[in-house]
Amino acid sequence: MFTSSSAFNDAAYSEVITDDNIMTLTHFDLTELPYHGGSTFSSGVLPKWDIHDNTYMIKRCGIDEYGNYLTDAVNEELVYLFCKSLNINAAYYRTVMIRYRDAETNKIIEAPAVLTKIFDGLVHYVDIRRTFSFGQAQDELLDLTERFNIMPALNDMFFVDFIFNQQDRHSKNIGLIGNDLSPIFDSGACLLYDILDSELSPSYYDRIPKHKTFGKPLDELLKFSLSYVYCGFSFTFDADNIKTVFESAFQTVQHHYGGERIKFIKEFVNRRIDCFGQILAEA
Repeated sequence: MFTSSSAFNDAAYSEVITDDNIMTLTHFDLTELPYHGGSTFSSGVLPKWDIHDNTYMIKRCGIDEYGNYLTDAVNEELVYLFCKSLNINAAYYRTVMIRYRDAETNKIIEAPAVLTKIFDGLVHYVDIRRTFSFGQAQDELLDLTERFNIMPALNDMFFVDFIFNQQDRHSKNIGLIGNDLSPIFDSGACLLYDILDSELSPSYYDRIPKHKTFGKPLDELLKFSLSYVYCGFSFTFDADNIKTVFESAFQTVQHHYGGERIKFIKEFVNRRIDCFGQILAEA
């Protein structure tokens, strides 16, 4: 569970957001700003606020309808830090604390969210599945790789999604910019973000979700990609090095997680890295 928001009651929230302070601020008061789309309820996706000139955006508030803190906000930053260390093309995210007014209850809520820098072309990216009528079959993945310059970026994404157990890589958060795959973005729905700390158990270590984009579980999709469309990665896979990279990224954000979840995530990711190594060796 995230650190209780009550710990931030006396923290200094920003009143004015400018280019000069945007990168150093960690607290944002958005109670008087208008919504820019998205749900207005405190659960699910936080309404998106443009922070400055459509360059920065605060999104994804990790609170469910019962007031429980989920972990999707900080997961975004963790995935970004991990990718950055491996030179995998990924969108920028940073965990921040926000204060906003819930439109349903009119209450002021303090919660973790993520500050993201909108990468070039994000608002103009092409939805590869809907635009080009790709369905949920693996032969369409072959067609996709033949028509566009997306390898090894697609393998990078499959790798990251597998390591972090991505649950939500649907057609709206993967796309093309020009003829290239967009940076990896919207990855917060991973690491069993919607399971409360008290509910985590070893039974979840082997849970692999169905990949929404191509309709296959992540391990099957990864095996298929490595066997039939493999064009390498943007990094060299070495299990021990990958674990070291993850540990370094995780140390930056682990204070946002509860103690039990910290232990779970470390064991979970290490197991997935080992499993990936086995899949790679077999492929």
